[in-house]
Amino acid sequence: MAKTKKRPKKRSASIAIVRSDDCTGCEVCIVFCPVDCIDLKEPSDNPAERYVLIDKETCIGCTLCARYCPWESIDMVERKAYEEDAAFVFI
Repeated sequence: MAKTKKRPKKRSASIAIVRSDDCTGCEVCIVFCPVDCIDLKEPSDNPAERYVLIDKETCIGCTLCARYCPWESIDMVERKAYEEDAAFVFI
């Protein structure tokens, strides 16, 4: 039996970015994420400042989180542009 060669997983063209100033930490996006790439962050010094973070490497760009966010605090951005901008920020 011939072994089939696995193709590398295709990365999505877009990824989700959270505007943390607008995020209330309501967790709606977490419920809808099919790949479990969203985590809730609760600062210990002020629990009222809850927000979510999205793992950019795991995000598949499905848009579900952005579509169902009641606060419209998640934007879909082009992955390539985001990665190029991030390179300038972290160099």
